[in-house]
Amino acid sequence: MKKALSILLAAILTLSLFAFTASADDEDCATVEALQFDKTPDIDGTVTAAEWGEPTVAHINALDNPYTSAKDETIPTEYTLWFRYTFDGFYVACQTPDDSPCNNNVTSNQIWNGDCLQLRLDPWGCTLDQGLVPAAPRDGNYSEDYQEFAVAYSQDDGLCYAYCWHGVMSGMALQSEGGKYAASNDGTTTTYEFFIPWDELVDNDPHVGVKYGISTALLTATQGENDGKYQNWVQWGTGVINGGAYEYGTNRLVLTDKTVFGGASLTDPNPSEIVTKAPIAEAEGDFVLVDLHRFTSQHEIFMEKNEDGGVTFTFSDSNDPYITLPISSQVKINAEEYPYFALYLKTNYVDASGEMFFVTADSGISGFTGGYSVMFDYCDTEGNQVAVVDFSDAWDYAGAVQQFRFDAYDGGCGDSEDVEMTVYAAAFFKNYNDALMFKVEGVNVELDPEYVEYAKDMMEESGETEPATEQKPVETNAETEKATEPAVQTDAPKPADTNKTTEKAPVQPGGKSSNTWILYVIIGVVAAAAAAVVIIMVTKKKK
Repeated sequence: MKKALSILLAAILTLSLFAFTASADDEDCATVEALQFDKTPDIDGTVTAAEWGEPTVAHINALDNPYTSAKDETIPTEYTLWFRYTFDGFYVACQTPDDSPCNNNVTSNQIWNGDCLQLRLDPWGCTLDQGLVPAAPRDGNYSEDYQEFAVAYSQDDGLCYAYCWHGVMSGMALQSEGGKYAASNDGTTTTYEFFIPWDELVDNDPHVGVKYGISTALLTATQGENDGKYQNWVQWGTGVINGGAYEYGTNRLVLTDKTVFGGASLTDPNPSEIVTKAPIAEAEGDFVLVDLHRFTSQHEIFMEKNEDGGVTFTFSDSNDPYITLPISSQVKINAEEYPYFALYLKTNYVDASGEMFFVTADSGISGFTGGYSVMFDYCDTEGNQVAVVDFSDAWDYAGAVQQFRFDAYDGGCGDSEDVEMTVYAAAFFKNYNDALMFKVEGVNVELDPEYVEYAKDMMEESGETEPATEQKPVETNAETEKATEPAVQTDAPKPADTNKTTEKAPVQPGGKSSNTWILYVIIGVVAAAAAAVVIIMVTKKKK
């Protein structure tokens, strides 16, 4: 009996170690290497092992690769990628089975709506490298310097077309003097092959060891079906398309000193230290300031950045003013710890209401939608005031805060040509009364007396009369950067109204959630085995 008991206990210990090892080995992104070309290929729409070597990632599909998601997993869709580089530029090749190529939008920014390959490249690393939280909103997984573009094959003229939505070459087709692009279809396979100079992709110089964030998506269409529009997509990494699984963030691409054909490593013409971006800071203290200059995606609202860090807004006649404020790229904010968001402002359109839509990591949505918003009021004064948005009881306001949509005036504003608002500062707060008085060290707050009386009444209603102790602001890595508007994409990668619900994609086989399920099963087996041991020992003792 003792021998059997020893064997059983050893088995339990082994299973327990396996369970914890399996959990610790989970990866939140794929890491791949870009090899150096020691002999550059002809960019002619033909990819062979003799020119490109072995693929970087082969046969990407949502069923077999844990870092992918798809619009429809039942539609067979897959592709193979090659990533290569020299110190002159970045090389990409892609092949996908396709016996009916179709893209009727190759000459416009709607190039996504048909057969095409989309790619995002972040010069500051993947989601994990930057300390970002994997996010449903497309831009939540990237720095503000990411590059997004697409290439497509035209069935009409057999040429390769490209378009850039965001980055150094934003709004351009990427077919610059230094770039080379080619695509082909032989009746069974579509091939993309292109070269882009580094200075059209990133502002910092490439070096061996540099890590980039990268994600791709292949979209498919069929001649004669669905009006020639896309029917399916498969995404590797996240952020290219909303609606895909976002548990992994972006994937990681590392520039290596290995060469494709085993030749000598390339010599860096301008050797220097690798420049990296500081990880996104964790929120600390009773308040956290945010950078108002990072507002993006304006709709019927116009903004002028002020030297003091504030922003002045004016409005259009159509009266649906809103603007997006990304949060996750500035600071890691836990929604439950900071349930109050406040705007220190002045406006000549008073006694009105606004609305703040939100997306958080635990909300399970990827875009701004009804039910995930909070109304707030402006005080009836034309002097300086604070508008406080109380998310403490908001539905699914949990996990890391990703982004807000600031609807300045719910339902619009009358005489919009005469309406103006200046927001001096914005911040998250732990304490409601701190938010009401905008108690932020380093910000000189001068409030209208009428607002102060209003704030005192609100404090009495909250049961507190004194704000919390002031704290020093945390560094939020909120340096001002170039503001370039990306194309807004929903389930398809197209510009669209962001006020829509997007269903969270299912967890893919082999993914993090799948491993977690296996871990629970193992733990259950271990617990059952331990219980059996106890029963045997008790029974033996009774005998």
